[in-house]
Amino acid sequence: MNVLSNRFLCHGSRFASKITGGRRFVSLTGGGATATTACGSIAPYGTGRSTSSLLVLLSSSSSFRPLTSILSMSNFSTVASTRPSSSSQQQQQQSVVLPTSPSTFSDDESGQQMGVFFDTRKLPKLKPSVVQRRLANCKTYEGREKNIRQSPWKLNRVCQLAAGLTLEEALTQLRFCPIKNADLVAKVLKRTSNLADIRDGIQMSQLEVAECFATKSVMLRRIKPMGRGRHGIMHHKFSHIRVVLREIDFPLKIYQQKSMNQKKKWLMHQKRAEQDGQAASAKRQEMERLMKKQQEQERERKAAAAGASKK
Repeated sequence: MNVLSNRFLCHGSRFASKITGGRRFVSLTGGGATATTACGSIAPYGTGRSTSSLLVLLSSSSSFRPLTSILSMSNFSTVASTRPSSSSQQQQQQSVVLPTSPSTFSDDESGQQMGVFFDTRKLPKLKPSVVQRRLANCKTYEGREKNIRQSPWKLNRVCQLAAGLTLEEALTQLRFCPIKNADLVAKVLKRTSNLADIRDGIQMSQLEVAECFATKSVMLRRIKPMGRGRHGIMHHKFSHIRVVLREIDFPLKIYQQKSMNQKKKWLMHQKRAEQDGQAASAKRQEMERLMKKQQEQERERKAAAAGASKK
């Protein structure tokens, strides 16, 4: 993987960006002019800094484009030209804002260009309300397991390993966890991911563990024999497990990462998730075609048998 990063210094301007209603956009304002692409209405939310950076992902796949709206170079040149300044300052702005070599991100093995990177480490943090609104629009799937013979405190130690991770990473952690009932938690996660595949065709690489915790269940009381003819109460604790799997919002994940290596990691994960989804969809279509073909052959066989019986 080859990554080349550039930074753009936008003199006297600032970036205003927000993600609302599943639509993302970035606009550049300054000098009495605004350059915005058509990805939704603009909302005032900026850093107040004179220098900012931008991440743009270009790909043949449509899922890369919603991360931020693609600002064309003509928009940058329009903003730079509308600001009143001398010819030397305009030439300096043109040389800074319009780079000769864009940042590219490609695969070493295939050579396929996957995206164009611009540094986003100085972009503003998203408000928690914006993040929650986006996550609320993602599909979620719930899984439960009841009456597990283990205390909630001990079982939560296992659940905390999986909470907050992607589904694949959570299953890897549980696979090598020596604590009791780790395999049971992994079984619940797999069962819930199968539910996502059946309902919406979402694969394991497209899911993350939004919630995973244990709660208190029934408690059996038994007699505890003690010395000198005394007795006490022995409590046998049971627990419930609740798991919530959520569809990964890859554009949001990429935007929130602070380092370029983390952005590359999530970009590769998104590419792999798209390939898994396409393969699963093709397999599902092939199964449907074979089932229809089998039904047609069965009807023809019945029709031929009925015609032979009449003769």
